[in-house]
Amino acid sequence: MRALPKFLAAVLFLGALSSAQTSPYADAGIGVNGLGFQSPYYDADVGVDWGDHRPTFFEAEVGADTANPNGLNNGATFRAEGIVMWRSTPHWRLGGGIHFSDLFTSRYGQDHVWPTLGAMFEENWFRLNAQLLIPTSPTALVGPLFDMRTHLKKRFYLRERVGIYWYVTDIVPSSRRASAVADFGVLYVFR
Repeated sequence: MRALPKFLAAVLFLGALSSAQTSPYADAGIGVNGLGFQSPYYDADVGVDWGDHRPTFFEAEVGADTANPNGLNNGATFRAEGIVMWRSTPHWRLGGGIHFSDLFTSRYGQDHVWPTLGAMFEENWFRLNAQLLIPTSPTALVGPLFDMRTHLKKRFYLRERVGIYWYVTDIVPSSRRASAVADFGVLYVFR
């Protein structure tokens, strides 16, 4: 678990070295969760992108949301991600990274780490980042996570994240069920 904080610190340090290429951002939104969690939930994130105009692109993000398992109302989920993408064409990047999620409630805590493979499409006003979460245990979520950003005005963007996951339930541990998570928000880029 110590690798994730070191990775995030390295990405932030690299971003600080090249402030002209650094784009810190923050967003807030509302979402729905089909994984047995209460809906709607609220989320907030802060992050930094580095290298928009370079061959190598880094992104680091941390956030939290109020999604609670059904029947509980006192938990929060903390998330972090780090990705590295390399430009393959003028509009496409390929790469991967790591996602981390930790659910805190009064009854239990649950954390997961997923390595990812991904692709990113960029146009002047639009960006789509598609990541495949690779499970590290037989019961972990598996599936694609899409992060879309559409330019609204000046430094504001509409952000939509959609995850389509297969997961193992406690009821039938040998089979996987499909579900989805979607959140919508407004993202502000500080630079």
